[in-house]
Amino acid sequence: MPRKHLISAQTNKKQQNQAKIWQKLAREIKAAVKVGGTNVEANPRLKSAILKALQNNLSKESINKNINGAAIDSENIHVLEYEAYGPEGIQIIINAITDNVNRTISNVKSYLNKLGAKLAKQNSLKIFFEKKSIIYVPFNNANMDKIIEVTLPFNIIDIVEKNDQHEIYTSDEDINKIIDELKKNKIEISSFEQKLFPLQPINKISTEIKDKLSVFLNKCDDDNDIQWVVTNFNEND
Repeated sequence: MPRKHLISAQTNKKQQNQAKIWQKLAREIKAAVKVGGTNVEANPRLKSAILKALQNNLSKESINKNINGAAIDSENIHVLEYEAYGPEGIQIIINAITDNVNRTISNVKSYLNKLGAKLAKQNSLKIFFEKKSIIYVPFNNANMDKIIEVTLPFNIIDIVEKNDQHEIYTSDEDINKIIDELKKNKIEISSFEQKLFPLQPINKISTEIKDKLSVFLNKCDDDNDIQWVVTNFNEND
């Protein structure tokens, strides 16, 4: 392939990936509005979704359009969560936001089938995961000593340094208080979110299943309806 065509193909792929990210961010904004309303300060999920959208260069006009659109047409937005048992002890939780439930469940079943996994009853696997809230503060916004000093009065699970930023792990109850306290001390955050972490991660599966799991995760990532996937497999645990 001539270099000019190669560059063009790479650019198109990058644009497609960016469009996919924007679409998922837009759906998260709509889902947040449906669950918690349009008041950003009273809706932590919406505040987080907006921060992520701005970080990924989604325009304020598009953000407001999605907020207003969700408030008007929330009946067409469905927030779904699936749990599944995979081979060799793999546990899977899939979060999706869709306007077509039949399409989403059909795709999820197809991906799981190729992995050799099966859907489980709701809440049968979620008990093996722990939800934590994470606040991200870039290194250039504050040092570790300052963050510890400011967050000391609150219920902090852990603070780690990773990828040029501090990650503050806390409970859902304290997250808004901590964000407000950081702002009072002129420490700007880049984003915050909630994540599920396996209570008993596994770190050994066969090469065959590892390859199938990688294909499964890539399929889910490419699916516009699927927001995120978490498993109990942690190769680097």
